[in-house]
Amino acid sequence: MKTKFLAIIAASLSAVGSIVIGAPANAVEQEVNVEITIQPTMFLRTFENISLDITQGDLGANDKDFDPTNNTTDGNTNLTVAPRPSLADGNQLSAVPKQVKELYAVWANSGTNVDVTIEATQDTLTSTTDTASTATITSVTPTQPNGSPTATTPLVGGADFVFDLTNARATGTYSGGMVRVKAEAQL
Repeated sequence: MKTKFLAIIAASLSAVGSIVIGAPANAVEQEVNVEITIQPTMFLRTFENISLDITQGDLGANDKDFDPTNNTTDGNTNLTVAPRPSLADGNQLSAVPKQVKELYAVWANSGTNVDVTIEATQDTLTSTTDTASTATITSVTPTQPNGSPTATTPLVGGADFVFDLTNARATGTYSGGMVRVKAEAQL
């Protein structure tokens, strides 16, 4: 009896399965075109901080000379000490140039020309020891202002800074200046 019962169930399932599989479906199909657009992309890499040393030579000041009055000593000759030499004043305080060899790298996938600009968004640097003593960024110019970078070959450039140090009365660190590096693709 058990065997007859299982045989009836197996036959029923077989009949239902063939009806489901054998029944014609009501279906339609259509092929659809697929399109993607890759947007132009750029990536800019730069440094978080720029820390430059202004040397006595950058200021146009001499760091040594010979006695202007006596060029030879016999062991008892006094050095001429007046007028005093310009130790740090120099003659270029209003236009002290400094270069940053590499400041930015730009990658892009568009194959178009990229223009790089650098501007001082905060041009005043203040002495950390004397707040009345300031230096000013008077200009900053990219050394490689344009090119056609790719996704594998970047446009790399630096910057030429010019500082006005006429109000920089103290030696030491000056901070607070900020520049913005901007890369813009010509579309």
